[in-house]
Amino acid sequence: VSMRGWLTAAVAALTFLTPAGVRADEKIVIEATRLAPPVLRTMTGHRVTFLNRTQRAAHVEFARDGGEHHLVQVPVGGPIWAIFHRAGTHPYVVHVYGKRTDTLAGAVEVVEDALHNKWEPPACAVNVMGVCIEP
Repeated sequence: VSMRGWLTAAVAALTFLTPAGVRADEKIVIEATRLAPPVLRTMTGHRVTFLNRTQRAAHVEFARDGGEHHLVQVPVGGPIWAIFHRAGTHPYVVHVYGKRTDTLAGAVEVVEDALHNKWEPPACAVNVMGVCIEP
């Protein structure tokens, strides 16, 4: 199987794993020298997509991982997105790789959507590079 075929299959599989209750797709744009917006405000259960506009490899890393969010990243230019399950501030860094590694810092401020999303600690079915992926 070619690398392109593998990546296409991986993206399709990860899209299938997106929880059915997700109601929004909000965006954070990764640029060469900044994140836009640097702080995004959203509600629990909403999907936040990170759009890499740098033409370089990028990696998103949250400061803590206690099950309060799910982060999905497909290497080498694939999609990056997160779904937040717990209210609060979720600080993160983006490492942008090239001749040098640049680090950009941002945060996602999440408020509780009490009507649709009650947070419970997840039972992790699959853990990939420290990121819990539920079926």
